[in-house]
Amino acid sequence: LFRSVAARTSMPAQVSPEANMKRYRLILLAALAVSGTAAAVDDDTAQLELTQAITAVQTAERDDAARYAPADLDEAHAMLDSAQSAASAHAWTDTAIYAERAKVAGDLASARSRQHRAESATAEIERSVDTLRSQIGGAP
Repeated sequence: LFRSVAARTSMPAQVSPEANMKRYRLILLAALAVSGTAAAVDDDTAQLELTQAITAVQTAERDDAARYAPADLDEAHAMLDSAQSAASAHAWTDTAIYAERAKVAGDLASARSRQHRAESATAEIERSVDTLRSQIGGAP
């Protein structure tokens, strides 16, 4: 019975690696095509992303990122400029993409700036503790 079912369906015994790769490529292309259409952004969403990016860059500037994380802040400014240019051209998907990159770069610049300030404060406290220990004759 099993042989007759297999014979009627004419299923191959094994699939070649080339056929598997071809199948995977087709699946990948289909997934990319679907994700590309799903990623289409309307103007309200793009404007919201742009506003969030502006806020992140301004926060980085207030956190003194120009001093402690200048490369990250420069990247945030460049991405923000690109997002604003895309918004002027009504390229909403590009606006959202560049705005998200600007937001991430701005957040990173803020984080690095805060980290640097925290490390500096910690080092100052450690120096003060060492000074107090030496004054009271304690071990360093």
